[in-house]
Amino acid sequence: MVRQDLHNPLKISLIGCGKIAHSYATAIHGHPMMELSAVVDENTEAARAFGISFNCPFHTSLKEYLSRGEAADLAVICAQPSRHLEIACSLMKKGTNILCEIPFAPDSVAAEKMIDISRTFGVQLMMGSRFRYITDIIHTRGLIQSGILGRILVFEIDFRDAFDSANQKRALWDNGYGGILMDGGIHAIDIARYFFGPLMRIRAEEAQRLPMQDVEDTVKLDMRTVSGVIGTAQLSWAIKNACDDYIRIYGTQGTLCVGWKKSMYRLNGFVDWIRFGEGYSTLKALTRQMENLIDGIEGDGIPEITVEDGRESVRALEAAYKSFSTGNWVDLNPASLEIVPPPLERNLRVLRPDRLSSTKL
Repeated sequence: MVRQDLHNPLKISLIGCGKIAHSYATAIHGHPMMELSAVVDENTEAARAFGISFNCPFHTSLKEYLSRGEAADLAVICAQPSRHLEIACSLMKKGTNILCEIPFAPDSVAAEKMIDISRTFGVQLMMGSRFRYITDIIHTRGLIQSGILGRILVFEIDFRDAFDSANQKRALWDNGYGGILMDGGIHAIDIARYFFGPLMRIRAEEAQRLPMQDVEDTVKLDMRTVSGVIGTAQLSWAIKNACDDYIRIYGTQGTLCVGWKKSMYRLNGFVDWIRFGEGYSTLKALTRQMENLIDGIEGDGIPEITVEDGRESVRALEAAYKSFSTGNWVDLNPASLEIVPPPLERNLRVLRPDRLSSTKL
């Protein structure tokens, strides 16, 4: 759906008031192109606190919100993954565009239904995947595609960060959340697909769980892409990464590291590392993603993340959980055998200077 009134800020509602929703709200609140029009959460205290903090109406159920007849141009879904299908379809049928936080859907059948509804009602539907909008990661894909690292053979992703997850609702199946594989593994899957194209097969192994833990808290995720690159993602809420890098890429002509504060690469035969990028910023990444989606809503651009990206990430996550029971590889049989990711120019649009200069970060 192309928005007709391009002179006023885009009205955006937030469904779910957790930690990531606060980052979205902060990005929206400080942007001239966006207006936070409402927040929805079944936790009355959380909804009220959001409404007060960001000076917008709050609602304690989706039904109540929809009954007011004040549908936003765009809804950002930050609720538990088990409810993504229900919430997204209800809103899309009202003509609302959707940005759905990762994981995109509870399963691949739900993902297909969400895609069908978006097409039927002519609205934009995008998976929330903030790492695709990190400057360092965008530049990394450019370096990979330039061939400066030679042929890429191996990658490593490290999302290990120790914290007390015992009281975190995302670590409780009863609330519709999964463990570290759903929380961090889905990001690792999307990063691998973004850099190297479709996945051919996947395998996940779970380490011994901490006492009283309901879900997996430490996992090793192995991936092989259609293009022949192999990689591993280390995921944990129980142990911490000893390095500042969270992505390492090894090619026949050099090595590249993406870090939380700095990124760099070194070519074979050279001593010095070459630094690039600006480090990790959740706020900047979320802002860029919403700007990219708004371009699509207004008919002024192509969203970087397609609905197929959302569907394939869910299929890969399903396969990873399936491999838990046997420890064996699970074939994905990618629907698309396209090996080369979309042209870099398409992605670099998210770094448009005219947009960044208007964003208060």
